Amino acid sequence: MDVTVLASLAANTVVAAAATDAFEAVRDRIARLFGRGRPDPATERRLETTRAELSAATSTDAVSVEAAQRVQWRVRFADLCETYPEVVPELSRLVAELQAQLPTSGNVSNVIAGGTHHGPILMGRDFTGVTIRPDQQSSADQ
Repeated sequence: MDVTVLASLAANTVVAAAATDAFEAVRDRIARLFGRGRPDPATERRLETTRAELSAATSTDAVSVEAAQRVQWRVRFADLCETYPEVVPELSRLVAELQAQLPTSGNVSNVIAGGTHHGPILMGRDFTGVTIRPDQQSSADQ
């Protein structure tokens, strides 16, 4: 798996776990990963800060707080993988195990009705490597 994709998945997993009962297990395992087998106190503090910031976020700023935390954790995981390439398979296994522990969400339905849309609309989660190119002007617009 590409390290950039893996770092994104790991970051998304941390952010998703922050609001669940699985957080303590996630915190401990991620801290041991960063500590290379021993709990890393700095990582534990960062994870606790992540949880606190996400918990304190209001409904109006929750999306931006989550996005900021995902970026920070993506960079941390990418740096870890760059510094210790041997951690990549371990992180991949850990992410899969942690995602399996997280609660699954129910059915989601998104509806867009009316309005004028001047570009694509993406709905979902865990988008990586997406490129959106502007369409050529249609003959009707010319």
